[in-house]
Amino acid sequence: MGNKAEIADFIPNGITSFEPDSRPGIPPTEPLLLEPLKGGSGIRFLDVYKTIERSELRADGNGCWPFDPEDLMKQLLNGDLDLGSPHLQSLLLDWMESDDYNRFVNNETGQEIFAMAAKRGNVVYAARKSKKRDEIKSAISGRVFDTPVDGFRDRRMTRLLLCTVNFDRSKYSMEEAWAALRSTPLEGVDYIYNVLNRLNANITKIFGKHGTLICKEAQFSGYPAPHLIFVLDSPVMVQRHVSRSGAVSWRICDSRILDRIGKGPLMRKLARTDYRQAIDKNPIWKHGFIDFEGIVKGDKVKNNRDAFSYPFKYLTKCLTQGDSGVISGIMTINEVADKALRTTLFTHLGNKCFRTRDISFGRGFKERIGMLPEQPREGESVWTRTRTYTGFEYRLHSRMEELRQWEAGSQRIKELLSQGEPCRGIPS
Repeated sequence: MGNKAEIADFIPNGITSFEPDSRPGIPPTEPLLLEPLKGGSGIRFLDVYKTIERSELRADGNGCWPFDPEDLMKQLLNGDLDLGSPHLQSLLLDWMESDDYNRFVNNETGQEIFAMAAKRGNVVYAARKSKKRDEIKSAISGRVFDTPVDGFRDRRMTRLLLCTVNFDRSKYSMEEAWAALRSTPLEGVDYIYNVLNRLNANITKIFGKHGTLICKEAQFSGYPAPHLIFVLDSPVMVQRHVSRSGAVSWRICDSRILDRIGKGPLMRKLARTDYRQAIDKNPIWKHGFIDFEGIVKGDKVKNNRDAFSYPFKYLTKCLTQGDSGVISGIMTINEVADKALRTTLFTHLGNKCFRTRDISFGRGFKERIGMLPEQPREGESVWTRTRTYTGFEYRLHSRMEELRQWEAGSQRIKELLSQGEPCRGIPS
């Protein structure tokens, strides 16, 4: 985050902002600055400090994320630590529940404003992801991405494909699979990376130019199973398919394309008899299974609005605040039996540890769905972010400001009374 920014960026609609006072703030960790007001009875910093409620923590990290990013990734890849570690999982849950607040000061007026910082699973983070999802849904509204095929009721030509991939556990540890989603190498560690960009390059060779949305999501097991939505320039034919269980999907039916994506008759037969050999022989994804579905407007199973909402389903729910604080009684992710919650938490853990973005898309994707470009800001912001407070520091600072204001008010009342001035609401 840059040092200067607009307040609106950090206070989404519906999120409470905090304005304890318009005077410059006092860093609560510097008690020398928290001296009593002149002529007052004095505010003892340590007395106030002892009254501030502390959050109950699962681990010994004080609610902070106590890792150097590169050191943590190296520990995970070298086997010194793993994503199934109860201690690591507890640290993540503590970090998610420990609110941080950004302090902004208006350069012209000196006004100070506190805004809750976005952290995985909190209300600000969920609001931002919801806003991004809604922007996409709004952009595609009314647009046509698929058309019927004359003479075939169960076939469509579509420009939207949903692709899901996973990793063979005999080839990759959970940590190696998450690391493979990184687009850049980690110095001093030999591992496979940048696999999604290579897949995207293969898609270009087969389907031509396109835009891509990538969602790096976990499975119940903790292994990643990314979803990719491709917006093609040239449509591809798909056919309605009903599985033995009754599930309906739209599948690519062009035999030339099926052979090139490893889904032709021979490869499908091989997958039934020796799936690992089928993975090794797949021409575009040799790390695990790969699956393609067509996205068709109006289809009850996977219409385009639902398909674009699908990658956001684990990111738009607040896990930490108020009645929705669903992780408050959980000590580790391993103990979670609920599929959706466990998948959500492993998604946050994997992306947090390997510093990967859970949702990403570029200009090519936005142009193809009609998302309007963001308008640049005019002029320089009058707001400067001065520092980030922990939740404890914020509560301490706010309490000190309340006491200072109360003491200043009391002092003023005493002065007025001593001068014989009437004070409304104060007995003479």
